[in-house]
Amino acid sequence: MDHSALFRRIFHIASPAFLAYYLIPETVTPNITRLGLAILFVGTAGCIEIARIALGLRLFGMRPYEGQRVSAYAQGLLGLVTGILLFPEVIVVPVFLGMAWIDPLRSWCRKRRWPVVLPIAAYAVLFFATQTLMGSVPSVLTRVAYAVVATTVAMSVEGPRIPQVDDDLMMQVLPMAALLVTMALLPPAGLP
Repeated sequence: MDHSALFRRIFHIASPAFLAYYLIPETVTPNITRLGLAILFVGTAGCIEIARIALGLRLFGMRPYEGQRVSAYAQGLLGLVTGILLFPEVIVVPVFLGMAWIDPLRSWCRKRRWPVVLPIAAYAVLFFATQTLMGSVPSVLTRVAYAVVATTVAMSVEGPRIPQVDDDLMMQVLPMAALLVTMALLPPAGLP
C-alpha cells in the first residue's frame, strides 16, 4: 500500500476544513481580524514552503517531482486564498469542494480505468447541491448553468499538465474566474 498516496487523498478529502474561515467572525478581537488570521496562517505556510525548497526537503505525501517546485499543498492553499480574496463565497465554496473531493475521485477512477463521466457527473452534482444548500443562487437554471461552467473548466484542467503548476491551483482559480464572468453575463434573476 502506498502510504504517501493514501495521505494525499485523506488530506484532499479533509481540506474543506479550511472553509471554516467563513465561519470565523470578521473581528475576532478588537486587534485581530479574520483576514489577519488568514494572512498569518498563509504566511507561516509560505515560510515553511520556502524553507522546504531551500533545504531540499520532501515532506510526507509529496510526489517526487514536487521536490524543487512549490508543492501541491501550497498551490492548493494559494488557490483557496486567491478565492477568498477575489471571489464571492458562493463561488469559492463549491469550487473548493470540487477540487478537494473530485480531484482524488478522478485519479482513483483513472487508475481503475472507469469512465471519466463518473467524476465529471460527481463534480456537477456536488457543485449544484452546494449552491442549492448555500441558498444564494435562487434560480435552478442559473445553478445548472454555473455547475456546467465550473465542471467544464475544472475537469479540463485536472491532472498534472504544466510542470510548475499543480491542478490543485488550476481547479480552483480558473473555474472561479470563469464563474465570475458567467455571473456578470447572466441576468440577476437567473436565466431568461
